[in-house]
Amino acid sequence: MEVEINYLEEPKLNNPIFVEGLPGVGNVGRIAVSYLIDKLKAKKFAEIKSSYFFPLVMVDSKNKISPISIDLYYYKGKKDIIFVVGDSQPVDYKGYYLLCKKLIEIGLAFNIKEVITTGGFGIGTEKQKPNVLSAMTNPKDLAKLKKAGVHFEKENPIGSIFGVSGLLLSFGKEKGIDGYALLGETMGYPIITDPKAAEEVLKILMKLLEVDVDLKDIDKSVKQLEVFMKTIEDKTKQLMQQFQKSGKGYSEYIE
Repeated sequence: MEVEINYLEEPKLNNPIFVEGLPGVGNVGRIAVSYLIDKLKAKKFAEIKSSYFFPLVMVDSKNKISPISIDLYYYKGKKDIIFVVGDSQPVDYKGYYLLCKKLIEIGLAFNIKEVITTGGFGIGTEKQKPNVLSAMTNPKDLAKLKKAGVHFEKENPIGSIFGVSGLLLSFGKEKGIDGYALLGETMGYPIITDPKAAEEVLKILMKLLEVDVDLKDIDKSVKQLEVFMKTIEDKTKQLMQQFQKSGKGYSEYIE
């Protein structure tokens, strides 16, 4: 098994928009897209399994085991949408290419008209209101993205986009499908979930997809994160003070 898809249903969709939200820096895309799926009551119609995912299974609160997978959901509305979410990105470079190729093949089968990928952009600091940055395969989308609230600087600071969020756009472009990434500014720590950045990405997504969901539940997560980040900041300052007093560097504490 390399990359396999299992269809639970084959929905009839009208030129849907393909929206990806897999785990990554700050889990920004995963939070934003999963939140939309939940609030829009999107329906799962397929799942992808791969030998390139992490070698583990998920265990829920009732001890039930589930294999790692990437799931596809659909939503029929003013604009039809296919959402891509999951537990893992591939752990091997070849796996990234095979997965993105498979996802675009699925998208072509449903005549997708554009691809939107989401994620975090690490800036190494916390912002009260993170910007959402973007890169696109077709410059014609610039005006639309600016109108939706995407932040553009004189020179784009992104540089590169690693993983599915970048490769999926490249594979789509090869097949004549336009697309763009929505990246929320975040601290840049993969293990720290950042719902604040996810909320800003979510606001942009709602405008572009022409959907409206209540954000009150994500606000609770944002407040919890603010407390957590303050704790991390305080602990970091204490640790740095200890290093300065001892004259040791951080690496000298690692054995």
